[in-house]
Amino acid sequence: MTTLTVDVAVAGGGLIGAAAAIALAQRNLSVALIDRAEPPITRGNLGFDIRTVAVNPASVELLESIRAWQSFAPCPFAAVHVCEERGTRFIEFHAADVDRTELGWIVEVSPSIAALWSRLRQEPNVTLVTGAIDRVDASAAAVKLHAGDGANATDVKATLLIAADGANSSIRNLLGVDAGRFATGQSAIATIVEIEREHGGVAWQRFMLDGPLAFLPLPSRDGQHFASIVFSQLDAAADRLMALDDAAFARKLRQASGDRFGEIRAVDRRVRFPLEQLVADSFQPAPRVLLVGDAARVLHPLAGQGVNLGFEDLAEVLRVAASVPRAELGDADLWKGFARRRRLRADVMVRAMDAFATAYRLQDPTLNWLRNVVVDVLNAAPPLKRQLIKEAMGFGIFAPPR
Repeated sequence: MTTLTVDVAVAGGGLIGAAAAIALAQRNLSVALIDRAEPPITRGNLGFDIRTVAVNPASVELLESIRAWQSFAPCPFAAVHVCEERGTRFIEFHAADVDRTELGWIVEVSPSIAALWSRLRQEPNVTLVTGAIDRVDASAAAVKLHAGDGANATDVKATLLIAADGANSSIRNLLGVDAGRFATGQSAIATIVEIEREHGGVAWQRFMLDGPLAFLPLPSRDGQHFASIVFSQLDAAADRLMALDDAAFARKLRQASGDRFGEIRAVDRRVRFPLEQLVADSFQPAPRVLLVGDAARVLHPLAGQGVNLGFEDLAEVLRVAASVPRAELGDADLWKGFARRRRLRADVMVRAMDAFATAYRLQDPTLNWLRNVVVDVLNAAPPLKRQLIKEAMGFGIFAPPR
C-alpha cells in the first residue's frame, strides 16, 4: 500500500476536477487527483462524443489561465434563438449586443477531459491516483482517504479535500450529506445528428409541449453539417421517442424544429438519462471538505449553465485559497463564506430552472399569451437583454468576484 501526503486532494477527474488539480498545482500546491481510472475518449458513429456542454466566456478565461483551453476543440456560437411550439414570438441574443464575437462554445466532453489529463501529466505537483474511494475520515487534523484495493491501494492525507466527483458523488455519500432533489418528471435524450442546413453559429432551442428541444452547433466536416441534440421530454413522451427507429426519430426532429435545419440526414446512437435537479445540504460538509460541480448541485440542461457553475466554484476556490498560506487551507472558517455563497447561488438557479420549465409546460391560453407579451417586452428592452447576456456569459452582477 502507498501512502501519500499532499496539500489538496481532488476527488473526480472530470472537467471540473481535472481543471482544479491543474490550477492548484500551478499555485505551487501539491495535489493528488483521485479517480477510478483515466476517463476514456468516447465517440459515436458520426465522429463526435454524444455528451457535449456549453462553455461560457468566464469559464474559458479560467481554462486559458491554466493553459488548457488551446487543447480543446470548441465550436463557437454567436447567437441564441429561443422560441416555443405554441407561441408566435421568439427571442434572440447576439454576441454583438455586448461587443463580443462569441456568446460561448460547445465542446465534446470526453475529448476535453482527455486534453485536461494530458495537461495534468505536465504538472510536477500533481500525483494521479487511480481507484475507487471507499473511506473518508474528515474528523482529524487532515482529511484521510483510502482509494483502490490490495497492493494497488493508496492512503491519501490532505489538508483540503475538493469533491468534484459528479452527481453521484462518493465523497458526499460517504460523509452522509443529503441532497435536496427537485423531480422534473422528464428525461433527456441526447444524440448527434447530421443536418442539411448549416447552423450558422446559432444555438437553437424550442420549448415543446413536453419539454425543450435544443440543436447545438458542432463543427462542419467535409461539407457535412452537424448538431448536438438535447431533447428533454416528459417520461412517457421520452419512452415513445426512444422506441422510434432512426428514420422516424429524424422525421420527428425535423418536424419539431419547424424544418429550420432541413433534412436530418443521419442520427447517432441515442442516450437517455433522467432529469433530476439537486442541491447538497452543505457545500462544506466537514471543516476540510468542499463540494463543487455536480457533486454540489445539478441543474436542468435547458439553461446550459451546469458546467459553468462548476467552473465558477473553482474560480472562487482559487480566489479564497490565494488569500492564505498553504498551512491554513484547512481552516474551517476560511471556507464558510464560500459554502454559503455557492449554496445560495445554487438554490436560486435550481429554483429558477424549475419555475422556468414548469411555466413552459402549462397549457393555459392566458399563460401562452402572457409569455408572448413578456418576449415582446424583453425584445424591446436592449439594456435588459444585454444584462441577461452578461449573466449567461458569467460576467453579470450575480457572478462571483473576479
